[in-house]
Amino acid sequence: MPGAISMILSRRNLIAAGLTLPALARAQPAYPNRPIRLVVPFAPGGPSDALARTFAERLSAILGQPMVVENRSGAGSTVGSDVVAKAPADGYTILFNNLSQATNPSLFARLPFDPLADFAPVALLAESPIVLLGAPNLPVADLRGFLALIRDNPGRYDYGSAGNGTAAHLAVAKLLAAAGLSMNHIPYRGVAPATNDLMAGMIALVADTATTGLGQARGGTLKALAVTASTRLPQAPEIPTVAESGFPGLADYTMTSWNLLLAPARTPNAVLARLRDAVREAKADPAFRARLEALGNTVMADAEPAAMFAFLVEEQARWGQVLRAAGIRPD
Repeated sequence: MPGAISMILSRRNLIAAGLTLPALARAQPAYPNRPIRLVVPFAPGGPSDALARTFAERLSAILGQPMVVENRSGAGSTVGSDVVAKAPADGYTILFNNLSQATNPSLFARLPFDPLADFAPVALLAESPIVLLGAPNLPVADLRGFLALIRDNPGRYDYGSAGNGTAAHLAVAKLLAAAGLSMNHIPYRGVAPATNDLMAGMIALVADTATTGLGQARGGTLKALAVTASTRLPQAPEIPTVAESGFPGLADYTMTSWNLLLAPARTPNAVLARLRDAVREAKADPAFRARLEALGNTVMADAEPAAMFAFLVEEQARWGQVLRAAGIRPD
């Protein structure tokens, strides 16, 4: 009899569990139901930080939860990227990165994470050309004059960047290589501190993406020497392109930096889809697109996860060749 009673109770428990589990599944809160941490692996005040905050504001409204920007700079974005790679794969910690995601594998001999395997692509965001900014005390007013100054004074002038292998560094390194010139490179912990030294005349040149570089150019304090786009920007038609300088070797020179969102690997597909839909909705908003374009950005086309993964693989290979050819190593 006790055995029979036990069997009956077990069956009742199983039946109860079977009735309860669907109810529990239905009771799970929809994503997101609390604030999302957006890790920016660069210092505050720089172009990535500015663009990340622009997206965070719009995505917060779409998702109905705050998207809180957290700056975790250091080692060319590897510090902040590592935070996200090791975060819980629940969609509440995501990464806002730029082409450093593609350059770091060739820049560093060893990374604390795999830039492809440890992340799930969420969405491509926007890309931006570079603005070449000269110090106010330079005795020249355009890029051709600046490059002639560098040519005639080898080893005298310095340029700053947000760190080795960053977009700001690569833009100038690529420019100088194409022109057959050289300058001393000084890495900073962000574009903002490099720009401060540029304003003070302590260095001669800084490359900044149009997101923040156009504001510096319009301020009139720094000399806007050129943009690295193929044509002049509608937002700043007064700034010529690098190719327009007419300097030997630069007829085909262009350079852009891109941004994207990444989540930890193994983040549920439903969460990734919700984030992707939110980004798609933001980019489709004419007012938001106009805001990005005013900052000198071009909205990137939407892409499925496989296409984004392929994009990262291709960019990693492309920039790896550039870094190795230039002999660029970590700070």
